[in-house]
Amino acid sequence: GYDMKEEECESEDAIKSYLPSVSHIDTTSVIPTTDAGDASGTGLLHPQNPEYVKELADIIDDNFESCLPKILSPNDISGYLSSHWKEILGVNVEGEKPIPISVGTGDNMASAMGCKCTESGSAVLSLGTSGTIFGVSETPVTTGTPVAPFNDATGRHLPLVCVMSCTGVLNSVLEHWCSTSNGKLSHSEATKLAEDVPPGCHGLSFLPYLGGERTPDWPHAFGALLGVSPQNMDCMAGGKPGVMYRCALEGITYLMAE
Repeated sequence: GYDMKEEECESEDAIKSYLPSVSHIDTTSVIPTTDAGDASGTGLLHPQNPEYVKELADIIDDNFESCLPKILSPNDISGYLSSHWKEILGVNVEGEKPIPISVGTGDNMASAMGCKCTESGSAVLSLGTSGTIFGVSETPVTTGTPVAPFNDATGRHLPLVCVMSCTGVLNSVLEHWCSTSNGKLSHSEATKLAEDVPPGCHGLSFLPYLGGERTPDWPHAFGALLGVSPQNMDCMAGGKPGVMYRCALEGITYLMAE
C-alpha cells in the first residue's frame, strides 16, 4: 500500500479495498471479510485484539483502514455462495438453500488446523523452500524478538519463525557439489551417502545463507564453508558428495535450531 501510494498515486486513489489472499469477495455479501489469522499478516493487527491499529494504517494513508476487510470471528460466515458461482460450479441445491462460505484463514493458520495444532503448547515444523516453525499460544508475542506475531484460525495466537535458507539450499548444493562419475545424484542417493558421514563433517561447517536471510534479518548475507583444511579439501572436489550434502543438512538444521 505504501509503495503504491508513493509510486502509483492515481491507482492508489482509485482503490476501494485492500484484501488479503483469502478474503471472500464473490458472495452475496457486499462487505469484504477476512479472519484475524490472515489479517495478522498485514502487520497492522493489534498484538492482543483482533482489530487493526489505526495509527499504523494511517502511516500508509489516512483512509487505508477503511479499505481493509472486516475481521470476523473464527466460526462466522463471511457470506453465501452467489448465483454466479453456483452456475459456474454446477451447484444445484434443493429449495435454493443458501450455501454458507467460511471466513477462511491464512496458509500457515490452515496448516496448523490440518495438523491438529489447535491447542496451546502444540507446534508444527514445516520444511520447504523456506522453513517455518509455529505453535498455538494463549498469549501474544513479546515485541523485540524474531518471532512473528501471527494469529491462528481458532482465535488464539500463532507465534511463528521463518527462515529462508531451507530445502532450496539443498537443491543448490545437490546441483553444484554432489556429483559422481555417473553423473548428478538424486536427493535420496545423496541422503544415503550422508548417512555414512560422521556428525561434524570432518570439521566442515556450512553457513546456508545463499540468498540472504530473514531470521536473523540479514538480507545481504552470503553462504560460507568454514573449517577447510588439507585433510578435508577433497570433499569439495566431488570426491565425497555425501560430506557436502550432510554439511548443508547440518547447517540448515543448526539454523532452524537456533
